[in-house]
Amino acid sequence: MRLSIITDTLPLTTTEQKSSAWYSRMLIKDRPAVIRYAVAVVLPCLALGLAKLIPARADPSHFSLFFIAVMLGSWYGGLGAGLTSTVLSALVLEYFFISKHFIPLDWHALLRVGVFTAIAVLTSYLTTARKRAEQALREAHDELDQRVRERTAELAQANDTMRAEIAERKRAETELLRLQLELGRVERLATLGRMAGTIAHDLGTPLNSVLGYTQLLSQEDLTERARRRLAIIEAQINRMGEIIQHYLSQTRGTAPKDAVIVNDLVRDTLVLLQPVFQQRGIEASSNLTETPLIVYGNGDSIQRVLINLLDNAMDACEKKGAIHITTTECPAVANKAAGVAIEIADSGAGIAPEVLPKIFDLFVTTKPPGRGTGLGLVICQEIIRAHGGTIHIVSDVGQGTTVSIYLPVEARSSAPPTTEDTNERPNLDCRR
Repeated sequence: MRLSIITDTLPLTTTEQKSSAWYSRMLIKDRPAVIRYAVAVVLPCLALGLAKLIPARADPSHFSLFFIAVMLGSWYGGLGAGLTSTVLSALVLEYFFISKHFIPLDWHALLRVGVFTAIAVLTSYLTTARKRAEQALREAHDELDQRVRERTAELAQANDTMRAEIAERKRAETELLRLQLELGRVERLATLGRMAGTIAHDLGTPLNSVLGYTQLLSQEDLTERARRRLAIIEAQINRMGEIIQHYLSQTRGTAPKDAVIVNDLVRDTLVLLQPVFQQRGIEASSNLTETPLIVYGNGDSIQRVLINLLDNAMDACEKKGAIHITTTECPAVANKAAGVAIEIADSGAGIAPEVLPKIFDLFVTTKPPGRGTGLGLVICQEIIRAHGGTIHIVSDVGQGTTVSIYLPVEARSSAPPTTEDTNERPNLDCRR
């Protein structure tokens, strides 16, 4: 819903101001009495002057000029001034034009005075009535205009209040949607955590049996090459046990954190996966910064993230592909603490655009059935978040995929984002 109301009240224009002033001057009561009666005296004098200039044959009585003088005096000065003009006009007519320097008191003179008086009274009455009507209309117009302005201001205020309520409701709806999405994510992760804890507990016993038989084999007479391979198997079984203990500890509390040298962790991971790279014919390379990059966190958890991402990269490359991993140092900026950036790029098939926005959702995978569960990236994201970092993915179909990880030096649990995670590559001010 969108309302648009003019909130500014417009001032009176110059024409309206002049009109208002003119109406005020039109009121007889607002004119000084001296000026009104002075006009009433001057008008008959002007009529006399004009009558002297007009030939007698044109208007022998000059009645019309004094008639006009009486009307103008009544119009401008009211009844009193009109009567003054009447008396003066009658006297001037009798003295100068009718009786010639003599003023008789006969019925003709009285009739002329009566006619002038009637004209003065009628003109004054009509003029006063008209001016009062005009003034009343003007006052009604001003009152209506004021009411319109007041009503417009009230509607503008109501409009602003409604807009504020709409904006607040939209914010509340957005927050509710975010909380619903976050609740769904937490419920799915809780289910995943319970499932992981159950699986980890069930796998503990057979792993202990395998480890025991491995240790028995190491006591037999074996070649040096066989002993090295057996040592690798034993180390990986121990690592699997550590992973199980980690997931079990996750169901009880937070995993222990310590100083982790990122470059050493990357090198160890590449050495661990080197046989797999060779088996699949994938070229793995790295460009690690010379500066020792140290973060505070759980090394086993971060290594599981690297292994998972490298395994995804190998699946995307199939055969004869390339994987490149880079580490860079990120100095502190205004809204981000100092940290480490890890970037894993592959030359694989890429991720479809319709799948990329949902890539961190549970059970979403690009692998064929039987090869992917859709849980790996979810776990990776939760591990990185638990370290106060971020993980983003950009991908082009047929060109490859790049995963960017940011880990702060001081590990802190990050607050959940207010919107769905974007898969854009983070803009990190980093030094290699």
